[in-house]
Amino acid sequence: MKTFRLVAQPILIALVLALGVRSAARIYAIPSGSMEPTLQVGDHIIVMPYHSSTPQRGDVIVFRSPVHADELLVKRIAGVAGDLVEGNQGRLIVPHDCYFVVGDNRVNSFDSRQWGVLSRDRIVGRARMVLWSSSAAPMEPRANAASRWRSAIPAASLRIERLFKPIQ
Repeated sequence: MKTFRLVAQPILIALVLALGVRSAARIYAIPSGSMEPTLQVGDHIIVMPYHSSTPQRGDVIVFRSPVHADELLVKRIAGVAGDLVEGNQGRLIVPHDCYFVVGDNRVNSFDSRQWGVLSRDRIVGRARMVLWSSSAAPMEPRANAASRWRSAIPAASLRIERLFKPIQ
């Protein structure tokens, strides 16, 4: 019985902690270059929901696309409520509870410049860290942020320099 407890207790604690973290955070894979150089194709990022804080200018966020309902996107907040911004629709003041979001790779990003402001209720959370990155071919690029956990990462394709890299 003592041996069973010695083995089972750490496994049970690890399992409870893993489930707790998994319920608070999500992991998304980046299949496109719209956020380069900040995020690269093959990066797997940790995204934390906004609980008591408010999205701020400069935050990198994951959100449900305002154009394609089944698509998740990742962009940087460039404008918050009250800001005067310029998009393809001309100049506009960002309304209350809305955000103007753009990709860091401005020439290759489908963002607020094309479809307008983003409503707060579409935001999933803030990208906090690159957990790992792989140069292996990513899954099909249906969106700019795909929720998927890779079961195996070929060691040769792992980008060591991007492990646990904070997203700024």
